[in-house]
Amino acid sequence: MKLEGGAEVGESVERILTAGIPVMGHLGLTPQSIYKFGTYTVRAREKAEAQKLLADAKHLEQAGCFAIVLEKIPATLAKKVSAAISVPTIGIGAGPDCDGQVLVLHDMLGITQDFSPRFLRRYLDLEKDIQSAIAQYVGDVRGGKFPTERESY
Repeated sequence: MKLEGGAEVGESVERILTAGIPVMGHLGLTPQSIYKFGTYTVRAREKAEAQKLLADAKHLEQAGCFAIVLEKIPATLAKKVSAAISVPTIGIGAGPDCDGQVLVLHDMLGITQDFSPRFLRRYLDLEKDIQSAIAQYVGDVRGGKFPTERESY
């Protein structure tokens, strides 16, 4: 399970682990908690927030998280956090020095086009192909071309 937050979710991490469920922490920009911040801007640019993020990473490690996602934080901070803890860090918009990287599949494949942060690299542009396929399907159904006898039981 991926759980957003730092020290404030430490007790929850421990309880979830007690139930036998592995927990991955998530710090920096926390999309499921966006209303708390009110914006998708880079997190932990200010010294105080950066220090809290580092302390939170250490707290999550001690609580038992098997890894920590670092999202949309300065690359220098991600490098510092990665060096300070023993569990793997997974970056998304956090620079090249995390132990691993992740992108949202729909964004990476170009299924969604309305979201374009600087860290996103699109490897395909499937939105056009998907729209074309859906239009073709709708046309085939409306035109009585789908399903055919061969596609029926």
